[in-house]
Amino acid sequence: MYKVYQIQNGDTLEQIAQLFHTTTDTIRKLNGITGNVLLSPGSFLIVPAEEETLFYTYVVQKGDNMYSIARNNQVDYDMLLQINGLDADDYIYPNEEILIPKKDVKMYQVKDGDTMTSIIDRTNMNYDGLTKLNPNLFLTPDQIIFYR
Repeated sequence: MYKVYQIQNGDTLEQIAQLFHTTTDTIRKLNGITGNVLLSPGSFLIVPAEEETLFYTYVVQKGDNMYSIARNNQVDYDMLLQINGLDADDYIYPNEEILIPKKDVKMYQVKDGDTMTSIIDRTNMNYDGLTKLNPNLFLTPDQIIFYR
């Protein structure tokens, strides 16, 4: 997956590569750049689109339960249930797939009266970061918002 980046005044290939968590060689190959190049502000580069993944998939094994999965993955039990749409008394079965949040993922449940500003303050994220992680952000009570 790729996206287009508009070069800003003072940008270098190294800075752009760092911004998109890639290498200068990758950017060079994607754009057919050889040798030293002077980047022109306002022109465009193709860069890898970093896919923001908040979860990984776990395949339930015989003998697993949500509590042990949460404990083994150092994840909050209630958060794990909520992410997977389960109640504490629901059964899980071998070969069933569940989502496990990555270590740095946090969750906030929207309360009545929350605003984008109050959520930004609470999560210490900016608008772009929140909407990137939560593309369907409606701020309805009980909606779950993920942040880092």
